[in-house]
Amino acid sequence: MKRIVAIVGAFVLGCAVSASAGQDVRRDRREIGQDKRELKADRKEIAADKAEVKQDLKEGDKAEAKRDAKDLKKDVRDAKADRKDLRHDRRDLRHDRRERRRRNG
Repeated sequence: MKRIVAIVGAFVLGCAVSASAGQDVRRDRREIGQDKRELKADRKEIAADKAEVKQDLKEGDKAEAKRDAKDLKKDVRDAKADRKDLRHDRRDLRHDRRERRRRNG
């Protein structure tokens, strides 16, 4: 009787782990999509900020150019952080897929 309980328990645990791995893969895919959208928005902001700085310098407004350059620097940092998140999520996805294949045989 104890063996049957142990076998059933191991089976249920294995199914739960497999389901969890599937949820991890879906979560990672969702996060990758979100990171890509954020990175795309950051790139648009960077392009707009560069154009504003260029226009401000053309008009001779150094104070406004300095403010826009500060905003540009912030957007570049945000884009760098989003690229880092994207690399991390892609690494997690590869790891989760590998784990799932390993467990499912």
